Amino acid sequence: MPTLHLVALGLYGLAAALALAPFAGLPSLSRRWSVALPGAGALAHGMALAQLTPAGLAPILSLLALFLIVLQLCCELLLRATAVALFTAPLAAGLVGLALLLGLAPGVEAAAGSTVWSVLHVTLSVLAIALLALAFVSAALYLLQFRELKTKRFGQVFQLFPPLERLDRLNYGALAVAFPALTVGLLFGVGVRFAAGVDVAPAQLVWGSFTWVVLGWAVWARVVRGWAGRRAAFMSIAGFAAVVLVYLALKLVEPGRERFL
Repeated sequence: MPTLHLVALGLYGLAAALALAPFAGLPSLSRRWSVALPGAGALAHGMALAQLTPAGLAPILSLLALFLIVLQLCCELLLRATAVALFTAPLAAGLVGLALLLGLAPGVEAAAGSTVWSVLHVTLSVLAIALLALAFVSAALYLLQFRELKTKRFGQVFQLFPPLERLDRLNYGALAVAFPALTVGLLFGVGVRFAAGVDVAPAQLVWGSFTWVVLGWAVWARVVRGWAGRRAAFMSIAGFAAVVLVYLALKLVEPGRERFL
């Protein structure tokens, strides 16, 4: 498992370097490499995760990294949004590195036995967080592209970033899928705990509820209020930052490697 994770870490690092190369004055490689490198890393990564139970901080951080790369590949193949890799590839590499440092061993929940429902709970919840991160990335790219157009510099950002309309559509889609995924994931989690007669930890309840409210508010603002463009981008960035800060605050209150929270 560590070997496959190290392979994934190296390939993600190369993918990040490939994405950043044009901004350092280096020639960019072909689109084939922007798909092949993270794709090969995701394959090795998936093989490593197949040997782990998705319980505990390190395995879940690793799973989050894999989802980020898979979403990056989807953006590249479906929307030709190569610039997403500027954020997702370094973030995925950092998460894999952190997981390796923490130690990729089954968590406490895995030792007690896991069910299909608990795996679905973790998978859908982590997927929702990855989609929220993708909404943040698309929002950041939108604001950078908007600034480039407003100042009329038309440099590397203008040449390499997708059009504003495509970035806004990506933000909308990421939020629209993240909210139902998180809702179902949380319901599975509560159901598993209830069936096992185990109370939900206060920190898990607080962070799960807070993230659900943030995602629900973001989707409501986009669908009902019709927010788009810069307003939606600022909202996505603020929402993602709030979710991360609340997680870090709760983690400081209840530290431990054996669980994601």
